[in-house]
Amino acid sequence: MSVKDEKILMSEAAILYYEKKHTQQEIADLLNLSRQTVSKLLNDAVKENIVEIKIHNPKKDCEELEEYILNKFSIKKCIVTGVSSKNESLRKTMAVKSAVEYITSIIKNGDKKIALSWGRTIEDLINAMPTINTNGNVVFPLFGATDNEKSYFSSNELARSMADKIGADVKYAWFPYLSDNNEECELIKKLSCYKKVSDLWNCADIAVLGIGNTEILDIFGKTFGYTEKSSQVIGDIATHFFNKNGEFINIYDNTLCASVENIKNSRQTIAIACGDDKVKAISGALQTKIIDTLITDEYTAKKL
Repeated sequence: MSVKDEKILMSEAAILYYEKKHTQQEIADLLNLSRQTVSKLLNDAVKENIVEIKIHNPKKDCEELEEYILNKFSIKKCIVTGVSSKNESLRKTMAVKSAVEYITSIIKNGDKKIALSWGRTIEDLINAMPTINTNGNVVFPLFGATDNEKSYFSSNELARSMADKIGADVKYAWFPYLSDNNEECELIKKLSCYKKVSDLWNCADIAVLGIGNTEILDIFGKTFGYTEKSSQVIGDIATHFFNKNGEFINIYDNTLCASVENIKNSRQTIAIACGDDKVKAISGALQTKIIDTLITDEYTAKKL
């Protein structure tokens, strides 16, 4: 048999084995060869580079994705979590698990001022947090309260739950997120309950954030009214809305919350977000330059 014919036979055996998923015995029967000959053909196919076997290291793949996102969006840190399937629930669970491990490592030594956003991911994060004892930590919400009945939009309750988990003090926002008018907004800002929280907004060590997509507009629109500017919005960070280019759009006036500058000036801003429906929002959020740490899953990272 010529070298050319032998290589053709190697290729045929490799196609039947690796692509068509036949057993070596089935291939032997199809090609009228012994099973031992088929085994040799497959081994030789690798040696001759007819077949290239590439082993993917999941950890290395995630590290490469992290590096890509760091370079693309110019952020300081990215944690990409490997998952075993594309199941959205599993992806979120694993991303939250990574976030818990990372945030716990930062706050365990205490003396951190922790600003907390809201949303389903933040609630999941708090529920997954271990009960630990820390000293000197204080948790506070990034905005005042609303009358939204969803537990994950209860800013004070989320802050309390987080504080309970880590043995921290909690400071509540005893004022509304949205005032009725400009005059009321200015009056509330003069109250001691507002000043105590706004002073903390100015010196947060960590801001723990979710990234909302356009779904947030339905929630806020029903409560506060829709505006013409809403059509440009693709997401929000702590109720600060932005477009696809990461440019902030002021939709609602008279809101009582930490400003964009407050959040940006935190020593570290950590965003946890994943899911196919969040990709555009995450991309826009990273372009705002507010976020310096992103925690996500590998499938979301690939889409980014």
